[in-house]
Amino acid sequence: MSTPTEPEQNSPAPETSNWPALLRGSVLSSAQSKHVQYISLADRRAQVIITINAFLIPLTLSGYNKPEIRIGIILFILAAALSIFFAIISLMPKRYQPDATGKRNLLHFSGIWQYDEETYKTLMKESLESRNTITELMVSDIYHLSNDVLRPKFRWIRLSFYAFLIGLFCALLFIVGPLVA
Repeated sequence: MSTPTEPEQNSPAPETSNWPALLRGSVLSSAQSKHVQYISLADRRAQVIITINAFLIPLTLSGYNKPEIRIGIILFILAAALSIFFAIISLMPKRYQPDATGKRNLLHFSGIWQYDEETYKTLMKESLESRNTITELMVSDIYHLSNDVLRPKFRWIRLSFYAFLIGLFCALLFIVGPLVA
């Protein structure tokens, strides 16, 4: 029999005060990592679009001498060039805009370069000493990754795909139409 002063063997360990902070940090880090992976995915898609279209443009130019399909070839080349243009815009680096007070996020590269090294170290030290401040910076960074970087990136890639698909469809109509008729 156990006495009332002895802890029971099967009782759960008491919760430590660090667990919620560790869990919060893990969740925020995971969300931030996922956003960075999405950025990488979008960049790879844009690079594939550029590569494929840059390969297809000279290939389609070989049929330019045939007057019956020349309009289709011109349409396809214009659409492929537009698709490349949109993909290149999606690859261009995006920067956070400062908030209303002019303060920038200390966790993002574009927020770092406005400070000299000593000022940045001081600001980061102050932020890291306050659990609420560092959490706020991480949440702000995740928001801006999504809103300022990912949203425009995927919008330009979507436009690039649409330009390619619509151009391909129109070009095929102008190429296949005269051949069938």
